[in-house]
Amino acid sequence: MFDKTRVMAVAKRFMDGSVDAEQFYKDLTLVIAEETGATRASLWFYPDPVLRDSIECLSLYDRTDAAWSAGAVLKEDDFGPYFEAMRKDGLIVAGDARTNPLTSCFNEIYFDPLGIVSLLDVGINVSNEPFGLFCCENTTEILDWNPQHVEYLRQVGTLLGFALRKARSGAAVAA
Repeated sequence: MFDKTRVMAVAKRFMDGSVDAEQFYKDLTLVIAEETGATRASLWFYPDPVLRDSIECLSLYDRTDAAWSAGAVLKEDDFGPYFEAMRKDGLIVAGDARTNPLTSCFNEIYFDPLGIVSLLDVGINVSNEPFGLFCCENTTEILDWNPQHVEYLRQVGTLLGFALRKARSGAAVAA
């Protein structure tokens, strides 16, 4: 159902130095959006992987206008149920994100302004340590995310573990 060879090609271009970390993140989020059928796909990291009380966006691709953004920060103080669930399970499957008790905290601040109706977030561990998460969002209709979506994102995280760590450590050095 999902083509992991596209993700591997993105990782290979980064690992062989053909693209920098920023382009790697952009290519990755574009592929994830296309493969999952989501309107928006993003990659987030935990600035503090122990507390995991905030996430920062490395790249968000929006298929609606074919544009990328980055740098947004979400904090547990504003979205407590979401952060608690991600620490506990590393997974949120919210087909109807606006009524889901773990994600309805986003309604006013995040979902309403952006028109988001469905959300799927899958945690990423790199070398058995929390790194961040992949987030897929849909704005056109409620999506019933299935186990194949979850498994695809988990496998992508595992396959890209080394590249993600290298990209993030390189970005920290460059910053």
